[in-house]
Amino acid sequence: MSFFKIILALLVLVLAVVGVVALFGVVAALFKWLVILGVIALAGVGAYKLLSKPDEPRLELTSAEAEMLKAEQMLADIRRKQLTK
Repeated sequence: MSFFKIILALLVLVLAVVGVVALFGVVAALFKWLVILGVIALAGVGAYKLLSKPDEPRLELTSAEAEMLKAEQMLADIRRKQLTK
């Protein structure tokens, strides 16, 4: 009877190891498909951005740049007034 228990315990151990390996294989396959789909999605986004019409860039001026633009406009106005005199 003890011999059958040992054989049964070894069989359970072997089946448990096979189950763990199978579970690892399923997880590895799912991870592989996740990586493949991620690469396809990144390629799609890259192609979309490359082939789509570029958006008009909205230039935000800093305060120093706005002040410089205002000064340039004032100088242009002064030059225009002096030339019309």
